[in-house]
Amino acid sequence: MPRASLKRKLLRTGIVLFCLALPFIGWRCWTRWLANSQLAAVRRAGFPTNGDELNQWYAAVPDAENAALVLTQAFALRRNYDDSRSDLVWNFKFPRRGQALAPEQLELLKGHVEMNRSALAKADEALKLPRSRYPVDFSFGMQTPLPHLTWLKNLAEINQHKAELALMAGDTGEAGRSISGILGLAGTLENEPILISQMVRLKLLQMAVASLERSLNLAPGFAEATNLSAQLAQAAKVQCLARALVGERAGFAPYFRTSPSDNPRIYPPKNDQEEDSASVIRRKDWRMLKLVGYYDMDLGQFLFVMDKVITLADLPPPANLEVDRHFAKAAAVSKKKRRNLSALIFSNCIRAAARENECIARLRLATTGLAVEQFRNQKGRLPEKLEELAPEFITELPEDPFTGSELLYHSLSKGYVIYSVGRDLIDDGGKEEPDSTKERTQSTYDITFTVER
Repeated sequence: MPRASLKRKLLRTGIVLFCLALPFIGWRCWTRWLANSQLAAVRRAGFPTNGDELNQWYAAVPDAENAALVLTQAFALRRNYDDSRSDLVWNFKFPRRGQALAPEQLELLKGHVEMNRSALAKADEALKLPRSRYPVDFSFGMQTPLPHLTWLKNLAEINQHKAELALMAGDTGEAGRSISGILGLAGTLENEPILISQMVRLKLLQMAVASLERSLNLAPGFAEATNLSAQLAQAAKVQCLARALVGERAGFAPYFRTSPSDNPRIYPPKNDQEEDSASVIRRKDWRMLKLVGYYDMDLGQFLFVMDKVITLADLPPPANLEVDRHFAKAAAVSKKKRRNLSALIFSNCIRAAARENECIARLRLATTGLAVEQFRNQKGRLPEKLEELAPEFITELPEDPFTGSELLYHSLSKGYVIYSVGRDLIDDGGKEEPDSTKERTQSTYDITFTVER
């Protein structure tokens, strides 16, 4: 074949290949540009897009004002039994509502609280400070160590034990201060911009409510001897889900574009038996998927949905429940399109708003319960309706965060129950969910606050 003909043939082949590749090149450039423009929009709005930026966004607190730094000293002072009793403390369960501790339980908790008096005193010192910022480094992404979450829960449990012992001794004021301490510990997490921290905060608040419910069942004069109403009402006003989702977006966004060089920093060491498929986040960088823009499309879907749900999370209850519905829909779309990482993240977040509202409901129920007890102590009877409480015993009757209507209330043969219908929106007449799944007699239950005396 003549050289000139060969050149023409090669040129035509090159032109054809270029024309065939042009749409792919355009597609790849567009997917990259779209993801980059979404990240830029997040930054322009003043929000972080990675762990380093999240460290800056989670504002520093002067040491002299930082409760978290003093709490780390309290954590170091925690103690437990050095024998089998440590397991008993770890797995301790309170008796049923209205029942006092057994003698052996009383002795167990006495010893445990006594050996932790220094830790509790240091925690009380910390909670006098106005702000909190734990020393965490989010540049490690979603593998950021958060040991303070376990330690906070442990301190809250010790406060629960202290409150119970104070009730047994007839010291309702001390019991109230211990419950206030649990609420204070929860408050130190309000600004922590990550979902797991906010879930722990909700857990601590529910522990405080559970202790309050036990207190009102065991001590008739507890409501008059405590000053918890304002603290409970304030905690019920705090919504941290939007802030947590901002942190989740910043923490997860880099994983869509990780390279093998990032693995040692953002992944824990892998055991020989561990498979890559067991990891929540991909360890391998599949070059072909990256080449066709798969990861950028997944990132674009992730950023689009997170922008929407962060806005919805700032709405007051029950409108904020749209977050869960939006996450559920987005997870289904991502699964259908095989955008695996965004689908997994969305699926893990589906019940976040409902869990926040459940805690808000419990706090509102507890606030109303204190008002009912104050009414009973002054009037010598229970109110027939909650409307009798306002405005003398409570400024405004709280709403059910799942319906926007008033909380429900009715008397029992002994005492009363105040309740929210919960996430299923079914009124079960104040049916309390049992502690064990083995005791379940139905599929739906209410969120209750019950005083049986």
